[in-house]
Amino acid sequence: MRTLFVTGTDTGIGKTQVTAALARLLAVNGARIQIVKAVETGNPAQGDAARAREMAGAEAEVFTLASFAAPLAPLAAAEAENKNFSLEAMTVAIQALPACDWRIVEGAGGVAVPVDADGRDWADFASAIRAERVVLVVADKLGAINQGRLACAYAEQRGLNAGMWLNAAAPVDALVAASNRSGLVGENVQLWAVQAYGQVLPETPEAVLKLLLESPASAPEAVSSSVGKRCREALAMREKRGLRRRLRVFSESADILNLADNDYLDLAHDPEVAAAVARAARERGTSAAASPLITGWREPHERLLSELCAWHGLPCGLLWTSGYAANAGLLGVLPIRGDLVLADRFVHHSMIAGLLRSGARLQRYRHLDLNQLEQMLAGADGRTVFVVTESVFSMDGDYPDMRRMAELKRRHDFFWVVDEAHGLGWYGAEGAGLARASGVASEVDVLVGTLGKTLASGGAYTLFRDEAVRDHVMNMAGEFIYSTAMTPTAAAGASAALARVISLSINQGAWQEMSRNFRRQLQDNGWDALAGDSPVVPVRIGEATRMLALADALREAGILAAAVRPPTVPEGTSRLRFSLKRTFMPGDAERVIAAMDAWRRNA
Repeated sequence: MRTLFVTGTDTGIGKTQVTAALARLLAVNGARIQIVKAVETGNPAQGDAARAREMAGAEAEVFTLASFAAPLAPLAAAEAENKNFSLEAMTVAIQALPACDWRIVEGAGGVAVPVDADGRDWADFASAIRAERVVLVVADKLGAINQGRLACAYAEQRGLNAGMWLNAAAPVDALVAASNRSGLVGENVQLWAVQAYGQVLPETPEAVLKLLLESPASAPEAVSSSVGKRCREALAMREKRGLRRRLRVFSESADILNLADNDYLDLAHDPEVAAAVARAARERGTSAAASPLITGWREPHERLLSELCAWHGLPCGLLWTSGYAANAGLLGVLPIRGDLVLADRFVHHSMIAGLLRSGARLQRYRHLDLNQLEQMLAGADGRTVFVVTESVFSMDGDYPDMRRMAELKRRHDFFWVVDEAHGLGWYGAEGAGLARASGVASEVDVLVGTLGKTLASGGAYTLFRDEAVRDHVMNMAGEFIYSTAMTPTAAAGASAALARVISLSINQGAWQEMSRNFRRQLQDNGWDALAGDSPVVPVRIGEATRMLALADALREAGILAAAVRPPTVPEGTSRLRFSLKRTFMPGDAERVIAAMDAWRRNA
């Protein structure tokens, strides 16, 4: 697959016209063409991608990665709707698109327009999507020479393989046109194409097509070197902002207070769970060794799924290799083009990755703002609507008013998907989660749960109210079809852990009170901790570098806490996330706060 990126010097210069010309040129040999509009603002009657396909008169798939109502620059338009918009989000969305021969991606505005709060622009985006050529569209009018030279110099400075496409988006005086052509020759400007007003192809289309079909000239060693250089530069930028991630080997010493993992009921070392895993390894082997649809589905899988269905009161389900695979697989195939998906702004990345791939229209309401959700539901215009939320949110440890969400479902008739990953064990009869605790489990259409947190194993599950929905996902989701099934030992371990969760659930009130007390102690000592009773206790520090320094100080004191930074959370809200266990004692709370206070005094 080869990627072209179309940008330019301004808005209204005919980038869509040039995109259409490129599609028309490249489709002549039966190539599969994809036209992608990176971001649409102003909600035109017809999107630029569809308009480009129509102008091209060629077969092409069309996609729009993001769309905002206000006719403003992308960041301002997103802010007007209180929505996130970033280079990372667009890159994830474009990576989720189907394969093709040529992908023509059109930006918005000029090449130096910022696309995220960090100041990164379309040149950064072109690098992120690995565009082999960047087409700089310049309006064929007075000023083109200056604008063209500046744009080409900027692209060269940013290391892009860029050339200029002089485009007459409006009638142009013959003397001006001639002056532009002569003025742009010999000025170190790569003038790839000239397109006259009203024409669907550039002048000398054969020469332009030949240029496009040629592979960019660079030796393999040069490519390897440039990729490595690009990676080092990106890592250096992340390092400077305190955002670089690293792998560490963590000790399981008894002296370590581990508040970083999500083993909320402290079952990962439970003797009964360990014995079940060992027994399954002897009897069933250590690997499923095949997809669930081949020979990977074994008796431990079927038994576990039956137990999970009984636990939650849902009739059927699927087991997955990870929670990420479950969410991305489910939401990548269940909503379809034409559907509307309303998702809490803080839902997990795995949900967004699936939804962006689905083709459905995604709108995100403010975190826990059910008034805004209700307004969006009222304006759904008869479309099939999905509402997607977590029960306990993984970053803030808070949760929505599930009863009100169920009441909205009864009034507005939507398909409700709830991820219970962080609510299991801690809430609900038998520890079955927040939906059960809120009395709304019967309203949930698909429940997503993880086996790698409270259930002390690995993998995840999705449970369905409608068997046809389950079978559709099973037949369409690549994450299920093409992945080796979770191991029989993981299934057996989760079964044993489930029995322990049910027996321990009578102590939920004490765990929740312990969480409330720890939060109050943090607040009393001047730390920015949210009130609540979940096992996820965030302490917002602000700047990523300062938060990392505190996390390092805690580690030196034998305390592990998760260091959470952008883009996982919004800029300026980096936080430590403490994941409590049922074994967390008052003395542990005092130890944590003493270490934090000591760091603050010396910082």
